[in-house]
Amino acid sequence: MKILVVEDDAQLNGAISKFLRIKTYDVVSVPDGVQAIEYIDNEYFDLYIIDIKIPEIDGLDLLRYIRKIDLEAPIIIITASLDVNDFSEAFGIGCSEYIKKPFHLTELDIRINNATNSSARNMVKIREGLYYDTDREMCFYKNKPIQLRYKEKRFCTIMIKNINNIVPTERIYDYVWEGEARETYPLRQLLVELRKKLPFSLIETRMKEGFIVESEE
Repeated sequence: MKILVVEDDAQLNGAISKFLRIKTYDVVSVPDGVQAIEYIDNEYFDLYIIDIKIPEIDGLDLLRYIRKIDLEAPIIIITASLDVNDFSEAFGIGCSEYIKKPFHLTELDIRINNATNSSARNMVKIREGLYYDTDREMCFYKNKPIQLRYKEKRFCTIMIKNINNIVPTERIYDYVWEGEARETYPLRQLLVELRKKLPFSLIETRMKEGFIVESEE
C-alpha cells in the first residue's frame, strides 16, 4: 500500500514515516500542501494521512483537491484540536478517519486499518463513474458530488443498501419519511426530482411490488 503523509512537524512526520515503513508500506512524506499536490498529480496513493493545519494549502483544501480526482482512497486527518466545525467540514468533504494529537503510533495503525477496511465496504459502484457512499449518504458522478436533499439521500441509501433487490413501497415510506405525513411531499414527487438529478435511469418501478436499482455488475 502506498501512503502520502502530509505533516509540517518534522519530528512527527519522521516518526510516522519510519513507523509506516517498518510496517512495509511504501511511504512518501511532505511538509506542506503544495508539495503534496505535486505528488498527487503524478502518482497514485492508496491512503492519505494529512495534518489539518499545514502551510501553503491547508488540510481541508487539500482534502477537497484529492476528492476531485479520487473518491475511494481513504483519508485520515490529523488534528491538534477538536473543533466541531473543522470535523463537520472534513467529513462532509470526504475524510474517512481522524486522529488527535498527541497520539501513539499504535493508534494510528488502528485508524489506518479502520479506514482501509471501511472504505471499500461503503462506496458502492452503480454505473461507470457513478458511486454512492452509504455511510455519508453522498452520490458522486465523475468525481463530483450530486447535491441531494435529505429525503432523496434517505431514498438512495435504502435502495443502494438493497441494490439488485426490490424494495417494497411501504418499507421505503417507513425509512424515508420516518413517521412524517406523506401527503406534504409524496413519493412520486421525490422520484420526479431525483430522476432529474441522476445521470442514468436507475430507479425502476415494479408494479404492485416496489422499486429496484440494479447495478451493471
